[in-house]
Amino acid sequence: MTMNKCGLLSLRPKANALTAKGLSQDTRPSHCVLFKKRLALLVVFGSLSVLTTGCTDRVMLAEQSMADIRAAPAQEVEPPPAPELVEDYTYAAMDVRSPFIPPSLVNQQEKAANYNGVTPDITRIKQPLESFELTQLSYRGVLVSPEGEKFGLIQRPDGVVDSVKVGDYMGMSDGRIVEITPTQINLIEIVPDNRAGFIEKPASVVSPI
Repeated sequence: MTMNKCGLLSLRPKANALTAKGLSQDTRPSHCVLFKKRLALLVVFGSLSVLTTGCTDRVMLAEQSMADIRAAPAQEVEPPPAPELVEDYTYAAMDVRSPFIPPSLVNQQEKAANYNGVTPDITRIKQPLESFELTQLSYRGVLVSPEGEKFGLIQRPDGVVDSVKVGDYMGMSDGRIVEITPTQINLIEIVPDNRAGFIEKPASVVSPI
């Protein structure tokens, strides 16, 4: 047993055995280099094999864990907590002045409440022609029924013609129709005045012809 130039133990006889086969002492280093290259390749391939095996093992573990989760029985969902009951609160200071309203405005509200003049009927159901200003409506003529009742023809901004009679409402100021003539329709509107109240004001829709 001898130590060769590659730093490895050799079981072969000494150099004279190699020279007997036609190999000189100068060729030995080249054999050592080739051996080291092959050894390095074996180490690289071995490392790659270990890494590939490790990745495969992790993938298999993840798949097995997912399969176990799918196969596990469904867990019960806890019911939501019961709502907390809140006691009703009755506001008992309705007759006391609100701290958020200045006294000057309170005085104006009291005047309006004590004013017994004309007021709009807020409980009345609005009619279709009350969605338009009087200036948007056009008077197109009058029809008389066999019973003698007059109907005025009012054209809306979209071109639709509606019929109205005395007592109907038009415009956006609670305008009540009081008269229908061949040339115009006369109304009484309810408008705000300068005393925090309302007054009646005459208005008309005149035929353009």
